[in-house]
Amino acid sequence: MTALQQVELDILMKFAETANAEELTWYVMFGTLLGAVRNEGFIPWDVDIDVALPRSDYDRLCENAFWFKEPYFLQTHYNDPAAAPRFVRLRRSDTAVITNFPNGLTRGGNMGAYIDILPLDDVPNGETAKLIQRTVLKIQAQMLASAALDECEGAEASTDRLAYCYSAGGIAGCYDFFARRYNEFCSRYSNAPYYALPVLIGERGRRVFNKEWFSKSTPMNFEGIAVPAPIGWKEILIASYPGGIDEPDLKYRKAPRTANAVVDINRSYKEYIRRYTDMLIGTKGKKIMLFGAGNSLRIWLDRYGTGLDIICAFDNAETLWGSYAHGIYVRSPKDLPSLIDNGTSFIITSIHYEEIANQLESMDIFDYYIFIDGLKYLESV
Repeated sequence: MTALQQVELDILMKFAETANAEELTWYVMFGTLLGAVRNEGFIPWDVDIDVALPRSDYDRLCENAFWFKEPYFLQTHYNDPAAAPRFVRLRRSDTAVITNFPNGLTRGGNMGAYIDILPLDDVPNGETAKLIQRTVLKIQAQMLASAALDECEGAEASTDRLAYCYSAGGIAGCYDFFARRYNEFCSRYSNAPYYALPVLIGERGRRVFNKEWFSKSTPMNFEGIAVPAPIGWKEILIASYPGGIDEPDLKYRKAPRTANAVVDINRSYKEYIRRYTDMLIGTKGKKIMLFGAGNSLRIWLDRYGTGLDIICAFDNAETLWGSYAHGIYVRSPKDLPSLIDNGTSFIITSIHYEEIANQLESMDIFDYYIFIDGLKYLESV
């Protein structure tokens, strides 16, 4: 196993211990079920663990997030609005798996390594499953947009971010309302002959499974631990993978979720996101240096520059060196190493922050912050 797979197995064991103690009905699903059948553990190139519960057990789990103590965190729609999750995840807060941050909308929520916990919702037929999925994905977009409006409070967000939030149907103060409607619409049917998982994106959320396939469970080996597989696991795999369950060609044997992600099992995600979210923390009494002399600098100065000791800005454009941009003296990045000390707070004010961050780290400068137009920043303390 890879280091990430080992952490996810630990999370699975914690989930299994708790779910079994609380007498919840649950099953391994999708790639985890296929791995148990074909590999008695992880599919070697996969880093996902998927489990599923009937809606009643899923809701009871959500209502009792306190069953899990740190570093384990049960991330639900209600306790982590910044993430606006489509389904529950059990995470380990002392690790980092960061795949989509910063998004410019919210502070992002918990980003520790995780397993996916999915609800099995009753549906009468496949067409209804498709309709529910289309609808709940729209509601989930409203949840994210509403969380962003609550967090950014409008005035802190750029025009394009506000346009996204409003076009997605976001309403400030209404996140909890949309979260309730999200779950209610997914679970509006009962005693129907099929299960579906409309919270998923794409075809898997539209596929239906005969509930008889879940009438009992059978134990299977997954990396040395016994996990419950649905009694109709063969039929479920055929329905889940209509193209077949044989091993794919080598070029497809990869885990896309972590292809462009920060994965660190030894440090908390908080150590990574602080540079995006803690820009103003501790700036009082420090010298402020900025990298980027364009429009982002102007925006930053308008919002946050008052009362701070701003020394200078840096920029890669040689034509700006020795001039002033928005009233701030601009210098060459070559001057940076000799100017930064423990009394300096260094902030990137450019839409090209990723390239600049790489440039700084190539100069052995790792203590910096990044300004994202759209995030709300806590005041300096």
